[in-house]
Amino acid sequence: MMIRRTTFKIAILTLLLSVFISACGGSTGEVAPITEVNTEVETSIDGKTLLEERCTACHTLDRVESASKSAAGWGLNVREMVGKGAELNASEQEILIEYLSITYPYP
Repeated sequence: MMIRRTTFKIAILTLLLSVFISACGGSTGEVAPITEVNTEVETSIDGKTLLEERCTACHTLDRVESASKSAAGWGLNVREMVGKGAELNASEQEILIEYLSITYPYP
């Protein structure tokens, strides 16, 4: 008889605990909206600094200074270097291309 009574108490406590847990952890069914995250870090670096810090990792500054290209030519060249591993995000590429085309223009 004692075992039956203990089993009954455990069953009731389990039922009450289940009801309590489901009441506390319920969801309203609303899902939080997904917000767009900007993965590109804004840069305040200038073209000269980009040239000195990124391009001279593989090239001498003299090599770059001796070249002269149009903006389109510098654009192709910069994108080719990015394809070979140069670490420049999209905005840094544009800053560098603008700097190179102004500083070392096609004659």
